[in-house]
Amino acid sequence: MVIAVIAVMASCKSKKSETVDPIWETTPVTNAFYTDANGNENFPLDRFHELGQAGDTAAQRALVDQYRKQLTSNVVRQYPQITDENNIHFILGSGFAKDVKSGDGKIYNGKFKNELIIIINDPAIKDTVFLACGNGMLSPLGFSDRHDFGQAEKWRFVILPGEGLAHHLPELQAWAKVAGDLNIPIRNKDGKVVSQETYLHYLGKYESVLFPYDVIDVLNGKVYNQAGQEVQFERRLAETQKANAKITTKPKKRRR
Repeated sequence: MVIAVIAVMASCKSKKSETVDPIWETTPVTNAFYTDANGNENFPLDRFHELGQAGDTAAQRALVDQYRKQLTSNVVRQYPQITDENNIHFILGSGFAKDVKSGDGKIYNGKFKNELIIIINDPAIKDTVFLACGNGMLSPLGFSDRHDFGQAEKWRFVILPGEGLAHHLPELQAWAKVAGDLNIPIRNKDGKVVSQETYLHYLGKYESVLFPYDVIDVLNGKVYNQAGQEVQFERRLAETQKANAKITTKPKKRRR
């Protein structure tokens, strides 16, 4: 009986001290950080992992730079309350992770090597997750090595006084978004709304129906006014036309 008890205790002690890879040997919480809204992979996770195991951190950085927009989109889809790209940070790190929450509901400890870690430090939310599995950390990570891979890509653009859509069009097109996708009306020199094809392919003077401090959000496909309300362009056009009509019909003062 004594021998049996000792054997069981030794077995439990050995199992408790076993090292488990908290990312690749546990159940993922989510794959949403490397897939699009339809669940299709839009970041080459397996290739990234292979490079990390080989110690090629330069190639890993290049992949993050190449897919930064996709990674940003994935993160913002999970945390839509974030409005500033500076509040999303990408870190490549190696070290020891303690108290990692897994998809099976259990908590694990273990070493990790050259994994991409997403750190969110926003007034609305604070979180730290591994890109590969979405597992959250319940305790601070212990790093033996880390590389700063920069922040997320800018996805919200503020229209400052004196600016128009043209000031941000190159950045918007880089997101494969132009005024037509965001339903921003474009007017010609006569004040008439023209089609996307017209203002993109025909020379002329055009202006967007945007006001100072409007915010273009390319990931949500919306435009917000200075108060944070979604802009209803049909209503804005109607109000603008009504205001212009009052100006043109206002009686002029007679000179004496």
